[in-house]
Amino acid sequence: MVCPLRLGRGILAGAAFAGYLWLAHITTAPGQPSTLGALVAVVPYMGIALAMAWKSRNRGAALALWAAVAVGLWQSWTLVEARFEWVYFVQHAGVFSLLALGFGRSLAGDGEATITRFARMVHGDAMHPALARYTRGATLAWTLFFAAMATVSTGLFFFGPPHVWSLLINLLTPPLIALMFASEFLARVLLLPSSVRTGLVDSVRACIASRRASGGATPPPAA
Repeated sequence: MVCPLRLGRGILAGAAFAGYLWLAHITTAPGQPSTLGALVAVVPYMGIALAMAWKSRNRGAALALWAAVAVGLWQSWTLVEARFEWVYFVQHAGVFSLLALGFGRSLAGDGEATITRFARMVHGDAMHPALARYTRGATLAWTLFFAAMATVSTGLFFFGPPHVWSLLINLLTPPLIALMFASEFLARVLLLPSSVRTGLVDSVRACIASRRASGGATPPPAA
């Protein structure tokens, strides 16, 4: 049974995130310098960076670096206000480009595809051939999706209307990712035998266990 308090927190967090995306869109869409737009673009990332610096093993050095960046932003604030959309562009196109590169490289040669590797966290080395084929195909599908998002974002940023680019990165990206997940889940149901399909909870548990064992970042859920 879902805890009401946890559910309430999740709803509030979702509403806050949606509100942030809407605020980011309405300040970016006009394509004009904006103090509010610059604050919306910069403050959340600086807040996250400050929290990471505080939790860092080398707290003093990390906080000093954060302070140096903060001073640099303060001194160049006029430029930041005029070109704050670059913060969103670097984040959006950069993340999708890195994901496309990472997933795509795993398909080269005889290496193991990224989603295949994640699936082994759940199923072990004795993987069903159908699952191995599916996870390789799913890796290719996600690679193409990531590459398409990065390409469209870059094209719209440099050549398209600002409001269309802002609509893509701020309001359309979350539902597009959700649609991709839903499409992949449907493909999994249609193409894989029920005996080798994995539920989301099992996948998440396996990913968390792998993270704790390796001390690295948590990978996305396996197929």
